[in-house]
Amino acid sequence: ASGTTAMIALAKYYKKLNNNERTLIFVGFTAEESGGFGAKYFSSQLNPDDIVAMFNIEMIGKDSKFGPNTAYITGYDKSDFGKILQKNLAGTEFTFHPDPYPDQNLFYRSDNATLAALGVPAHTISTVQIDKDKLYHTVKDEYSSLDTENIYATIKGIAKSAIGIVKGIDTPTRVPKLQ
Repeated sequence: ASGTTAMIALAKYYKKLNNNERTLIFVGFTAEESGGFGAKYFSSQLNPDDIVAMFNIEMIGKDSKFGPNTAYITGYDKSDFGKILQKNLAGTEFTFHPDPYPDQNLFYRSDNATLAALGVPAHTISTVQIDKDKLYHTVKDEYSSLDTENIYATIKGIAKSAIGIVKGIDTPTRVPKLQ
């Protein structure tokens, strides 16, 4: 739910700014946990060469392993997407870090995976502490367990960091295609 909240907030934000150079598409996927069917269907509708970047946002409702005002990016080393976002955060309190859970293979376990496999710099931004969050992927992970200030800070960090990509100033390098 926190990722969907971020998506809606960012859609409203960029609509209000109305100064993007690139076309922005905001999509909420379905069935990630049962095979990524929504992302697979969406990815089959577009030419991946026409997609500059994908921001997949999920589980941003709690402090990350790196503390407040931080999030991590999966597949950080697969393109310069993360470096671009971090560059655009210069002078702010927010920081992006590489995925601290490489053994979990998160880059290829989320809705970004289908587009990433096609070469799109498609990365997930998250704050969930997989190794410590006892509510991770359980029915007890309710709104009351979320930190709304963390959600807000992460959304602001994404909005600020994405501006170079949105305005056509920055173009992330492509992710190696899966064979």
